[in-house]
Amino acid sequence: MDPQSNALGSSRAGVAAALAGMAAALVTGAACIGPMIGITLGIGGLGWLARYAHLQLPATVLTVALLALAFHQLYRRRACSGAAPRRARRVLWVAVAFAVAINAFEYLILPTLA
Repeated sequence: MDPQSNALGSSRAGVAAALAGMAAALVTGAACIGPMIGITLGIGGLGWLARYAHLQLPATVLTVALLALAFHQLYRRRACSGAAPRRARRVLWVAVAFAVAINAFEYLILPTLA
């Protein structure tokens, strides 16, 4: 197999895992942050999201696992350097920042507001 195609496949898998981790972080945030935003904006219809608050911990674990998979795919030794892996790594770091921001809000700031 060509090293260039191996790096491209690795970066695609890494981007997919990073985006899946970002989606899992969004699901995690929807259960806790969604009702809070709805109350703030006067949208009472978002209260139904609160019934999924018990999924916060499993979604956080899933987020961490998917981001770890993305790191493995994009930073393992066999991955070649180039433009595609660099862009994929940027996507990964944006996903990490997004996940950290949502989870920090949920676990550190939100409990102090209640």
